[in-house]
Amino acid sequence: MKKLAKDFFDSPTLMTWMSYSTKALTLFGVLPLVLKRFSPADVVLWYLFATIITMQTLADFGFRQTFSRIISYAFGGAKDIGVFNNAKNGDKHSNVTTDSAPNITLLNSVVSTMNYIYLRLTGIIFILMAIFGTWTMYKPVGQSAHVSQAWYSWVIVLIVSCVSFYGKIYMNFLEGLFKIALVRRVETFTSLGSILTSILVLFFAPTLLNLVIVNQLWVLIVTFRDWYLCRVVDNRFYEQVSKPLPFDKKIFTKIWPAAWRSGISGLMSIGLTNATGLVYAQVGTTGAVAGYLLALRIISQVRDISMAPFYSKLPLLAMLRAKHDMVTLLKVIKRGMLLSHLVYVIGFLCAGLLLGPLLKVIKSDVQFVDPKLWLLLGIAFFIHRFGAMHMQVYLSTNHVISHIADGISGIIYIAVSIALIKYVGIYAVPFGMLAGYLGFYAWYAAKYSYSSLNVSFWNFEKKALLIPMLVLSLYVILMFFFK
Repeated sequence: MKKLAKDFFDSPTLMTWMSYSTKALTLFGVLPLVLKRFSPADVVLWYLFATIITMQTLADFGFRQTFSRIISYAFGGAKDIGVFNNAKNGDKHSNVTTDSAPNITLLNSVVSTMNYIYLRLTGIIFILMAIFGTWTMYKPVGQSAHVSQAWYSWVIVLIVSCVSFYGKIYMNFLEGLFKIALVRRVETFTSLGSILTSILVLFFAPTLLNLVIVNQLWVLIVTFRDWYLCRVVDNRFYEQVSKPLPFDKKIFTKIWPAAWRSGISGLMSIGLTNATGLVYAQVGTTGAVAGYLLALRIISQVRDISMAPFYSKLPLLAMLRAKHDMVTLLKVIKRGMLLSHLVYVIGFLCAGLLLGPLLKVIKSDVQFVDPKLWLLLGIAFFIHRFGAMHMQVYLSTNHVISHIADGISGIIYIAVSIALIKYVGIYAVPFGMLAGYLGFYAWYAAKYSYSSLNVSFWNFEKKALLIPMLVLSLYVILMFFFK
């Protein structure tokens, strides 16, 4: 019994699921109360704050994923930062590792460089959020019933977000050491604390400012949590590799090419999707914007929960690449993708069927989006998840091509959306997503992924994609033609 409990709490996937599932309680506990007790204008502000916080990751410019991956390489014994492909020993592009012990010298250089870069990025983020973030808030804040409280809320979000951003250095390190299970296990309790206190606020003092204060307090607690965990795991291993060193230009020049490519990727994928909400908030009616932001938030939550089985294994993929254990690598990838697809499809179906009736039951002033718009958004996100997971598979080689995939698909997305906006309104957004993801992103990412694993489309996807795809297709047919 003790062994079963230990296996459960030491499983990165199960702990990530538990953490994300706890966060999903927001949909059933916090969300209904927000929709019932807040005006549509305050609902818009609440989700705009969340959108801007999400877009804050763009200022990271790809460093977060890059540092986490490189720390995994060094912890796995890599002698240098390079490209890990499936070549045999002796290939000039391969960086085969024979030493299983962590490379302390390399880790120290990477961590020191990471701290140097994040300190400066935090300053840049503060300036950008203070200028452009404040500008996007003017119209939505002006429509709030309590304008001064809305501005106080924005200032709190601005300051705490910058502190949280710098604190990502600790999460990068923990993920690089594959401490996913530990982090997610502790994260479950902090998420529960945030949800419970938010519910209490919404029952006894339901204002936007009070909810923001409680929410951002827990953001600070999470940052302290990661700082503390870094200093206690593996017999204070972090202290051995975090000694201040002069800025290492050689390390930076090896990290920068992968980072800026990942940064462009984030800008053209996450950035564009979230920017639609910010733009729509400037031109749409309050009710329509509230419904769209709600749909975008729900489907993003479903996507995040579905990521657990696959994304919890990314540091492991990097380690397996470094060790050239292709058999285990392929097994881990297939299982993670299948579970991720299934969780997304089931979550998407349940949300689509239950959210409309839920809003009526709680008598919310916010109306959910049209079912067909929800379907199009869900299909677009599903296709993107397919391509994104394959992109992560290839990124485990440390050869970054995501800027090409997201850049070209982003241009297609923008072009199609602009061309259709006059004719179909907000529907132009999912049509643009579908054009970009189907037209380039998904197949381009999959092509490189299959090549790096030496597998064919059918041999791989018959176990990873077929069943979820059939379930989603059946749901789409029923909704489009029989409702």
